Amino acid sequence: MIKKLVIISSIIIVSINLTFGQSITNSPYTRYGIGEIDRSGFGLNRAMGNLSTGLRKQNQINFLNPASISAQDTMSFIFDVGISGTSKTLSTNALSTEYQNFYFDHLAISFPIQRWWFTSIGIVPYSRIGYNIQTQELIPELDTVSAIYNHYGNGGINQVYLANSFVIFKGLSLGLNLSYLFGSLEQYNILSLDIPKSYSAIEINKISLNKFSYDIGVQYDRMLSEKYFLTLGLVYSNKIKFNGTNASTTLMAENFILYNINVLDYLALASNLADTVTSSTADNYNVEIPSKLSMGFTTGIKDKLTFGVDFSMQDWSNIKTLNLNDNFAKDLSYNFGIEYIPNKFALRNYFKLINYRAGFYYNTGYLKFDNEQISTYGITFGVGLPITNKTSINLFGSYGQRGTEKGGLIKEEFYVFGLNLTLYDFWFYKSKIQ
Repeated sequence: MIKKLVIISSIIIVSINLTFGQSITNSPYTRYGIGEIDRSGFGLNRAMGNLSTGLRKQNQINFLNPASISAQDTMSFIFDVGISGTSKTLSTNALSTEYQNFYFDHLAISFPIQRWWFTSIGIVPYSRIGYNIQTQELIPELDTVSAIYNHYGNGGINQVYLANSFVIFKGLSLGLNLSYLFGSLEQYNILSLDIPKSYSAIEINKISLNKFSYDIGVQYDRMLSEKYFLTLGLVYSNKIKFNGTNASTTLMAENFILYNINVLDYLALASNLADTVTSSTADNYNVEIPSKLSMGFTTGIKDKLTFGVDFSMQDWSNIKTLNLNDNFAKDLSYNFGIEYIPNKFALRNYFKLINYRAGFYYNTGYLKFDNEQISTYGITFGVGLPITNKTSINLFGSYGQRGTEKGGLIKEEFYVFGLNLTLYDFWFYKSKIQ
C-alpha cells in the first residue's frame, strides 16, 4: 500500500504542475466571459455525450453528481487520471486556420469513510481561455498606413473539489461538492502601425480569481425487476461571485508586430521594455457565474445496457461578468448517452467484456452576438477496456461544432480525443493469510 501511495503522490505532483500555466484551447469566443467552461466529467461521461446527473457506476468516479460516489464498494479505492487532445479548425467565409492542443485533463481519488459515507478528491479544469485575434484597418488621415489590432488571451480557472456522498437509505443518496475555484485570466490588447520606426501600445489585464462554491446532488436508484433498473438524478450548483482583482498595465514598446512574434515572447525579453511605462493600476473586478440546475435519468438492463438523458439550465442573461453584461444569454444543455456490454462475465472472449459507449450533446451557449447565440453540438463515442479487478482504460473521442460563419462570426469545428486510467483496488480488505 505504501508503494501505491508513493506512486500516486508522484503523479499528483507532476499533474498539478502540468495543469497550471498552460493554454489549452484556441477559441475567439473565450475572449468574453470566463472562457470555455468544462463540465464534461471524466472518460465515461465524455464517451456518453457528457452524461452525468443520473449516471451511477460502481468502478468509475462521477464527481459532477456527488451523490453517485456512493455507488462504489465499501472496501474499495479508486484512482483516476486522464489526458486529452484537441484538433480544431476555425473558419470564416473567407479563410480558415487549424490548431492542435494536448493537455493533462484531471486527477481524482475516491474511497469510503463509513459504509454510509463516501468521498472523492480531485483537481480538474473549470474554464479555459485561449485566443489570438488580429484585425487591420486603413487610417484615412495617413493614406497608406494601417492600424493593426492584436488581441491575445491566456489562462483559465482550476477547480479542486471535495465530494461527499451519504447513503440516506437503500436506493437514495445525497451528495455535496465543496470546491475551491482559482486561476487567472490574462488579456493583451495591442495597437501597432504597419510601418517601421513606430511604436506598439500594449494594454495588459491580469485578472486573478478565487472563490469557494458548492454543488448539491441527489440520486435515487432502484431495480424495476430482476433485470431492469432506473436511476433519477438532480444537481444544484450555487451562484458564484468571485473575489476578482485586475492588475492593469499600459506601456509603449517598439513595433514588435513587424517581427511576427507573440506578445508573451516579446515581453519575456526584459531589455525590450526600456521604453516608458504609461500606467499601472489594480482594480476590483466583478466576475459572476449563475446558479445551475441539472436533472436526468439512466435506465436499462443491469450489467448490460445503460441509456440516459440529462437536461440543465443556467441563466446568464442577468449576470455581470468582467464588467460586461450585454453578450450573455440563457444556456440550455441536452445530453444523451448509451453504454452496451455484450457479456460482463465472459471468460474467453475479451471483446464481449468491453464497454461500448456513444452519445450526443447540444447546448445553446451563454454568449450571443447580434441576437445570435453561440451554440455547440457534438457526437461522442468511446470504449472501456477492462484490465483486471475492475481496473480499466477508458478511451473517448468526439466531433463537434461551435458558432457559425453567418454575420461575420467564426465557426469552430473540433475533434477531441483522450484516455483515462481508472485504478480500482480493495485497499481496505484485510487478508486472513499473512
